[in-house]
Amino acid sequence: MNLKQYFLTKNECYQRNVYITVKGLMLHSTGANNPNLKRYVPNFDGTIGDNQYGNHWDTFQPGGRQVCVHGFIGKLEDGSIATVQTLPWNMKGWHAGGDANATHIGVEICEDDLTNADYFNKVYTEAVELFAYLCKEFNLNPLTNIICHSEGASKGIASNHSDVMHWFPKHGKSMDTFRADVQNKMGNISNSTSSVPVENNPVSSTDYLVKIKVDTLNVRSGDSTDYPVTTTVKKNEIYTIVGESVNKYGNKWGKLKSGAGWISLGSEYVEPYNTNQVNSTNKELSVGNKVKIKSSASKYCTGENIPGSIKGKTYTVQQIGTSKYPNGILLKEIISWVDKNDLEY
Repeated sequence: MNLKQYFLTKNECYQRNVYITVKGLMLHSTGANNPNLKRYVPNFDGTIGDNQYGNHWDTFQPGGRQVCVHGFIGKLEDGSIATVQTLPWNMKGWHAGGDANATHIGVEICEDDLTNADYFNKVYTEAVELFAYLCKEFNLNPLTNIICHSEGASKGIASNHSDVMHWFPKHGKSMDTFRADVQNKMGNISNSTSSVPVENNPVSSTDYLVKIKVDTLNVRSGDSTDYPVTTTVKKNEIYTIVGESVNKYGNKWGKLKSGAGWISLGSEYVEPYNTNQVNSTNKELSVGNKVKIKSSASKYCTGENIPGSIKGKTYTVQQIGTSKYPNGILLKEIISWVDKNDLEY
């Protein structure tokens, strides 16, 4: 499995910031002859390839639709296969067109013309490995907790789509073979790829914020350095901890609300963040206020560079602060998070 992570932070679904209890996994395919990940995901790490049309899904409403999934499986620029996680696994996605949005992780396989057996076998294998990983991550039974979109439609929890059963049988596969393959794969996955469920070892009773003290801090899939790194977080960023674990080494770790994984809560790495400071920040501006981006502003809250062409212009405050961007202001006209200190008002 080649798993990358790029959250679609400009998508309306991500900005709604709604979380779910994961009860199942839903497999989709895109319904379009374009196997390239760049159709749906920006070239965030140089391996995806550039989308010359800019019609990827890191926009407020892609193609004018309220759609967003947790991940895409398809081709990188060099032709190899990868998965890009595009939402926190436990964030509510907009993929099913029904009640399954509130219970299921949704993953899309990028379709080609449906006739290439080599491509199919590669993305099928990637999907099996990903779903085996997710079943372990969320303690799911692959035989009962995995469905495709068409099966969701027959159960009345998804819209009337045919994927993936318009494609899989062309290559001798079905959802039954997929579920069996996932189950078989799970036996080959080390427990080190699956994080310890928060509810099995709760210490904290309420969410709280922490501020990162070091330049970069690894986020891991479980509560010790035995687990693989899923991403990194940076100095002075603020994160919500939704649960704690004291691991077998006696060290305290915290699970991130974003779903990215676990971070060490050692005093040398993080410090408690004053929620009163967050609240007081939120009181100074109101939704609907007009603001300007300072000429000295350099980066959005998400890390991208702020172009000079939008500085000094007037924008409308759409939202104030989240747990991830407590000092951030969402500007309506450009659908972007800007640090409050980079605004004039």
